[in-house]
Amino acid sequence: MVPKIHAKFRKRHGIPYAIEQLSGRQFRCRHCNKVFLREREIEAHLKGLTKSDERGKTKVSSNVPDLSTTIEVRVLYTYDIVDKMKRQWLKLKSGDQYDGI
Repeated sequence: MVPKIHAKFRKRHGIPYAIEQLSGRQFRCRHCNKVFLREREIEAHLKGLTKSDERGKTKVSSNVPDLSTTIEVRVLYTYDIVDKMKRQWLKLKSGDQYDGI
């Protein structure tokens, strides 16, 4: 599933903000640092590497992100459709209102 951010749009005291939840997953080849959105894509990529005669194909790329570092990712930014459909029944905090985008 393509990584997605589901956004709930609100206003607090007239100032718009969003509640965002990240879902989905992506796959990274640690040999070449390419990112794939579907498992079958990385399977084909890894199969291609297996068939190649490239030396050092088991080495990890120096460009692969280190743990506990900030990285940039591509995600699809979408409405939280359940939130949009139930907007008339939302129980909002004091001062909050649905931002009817």
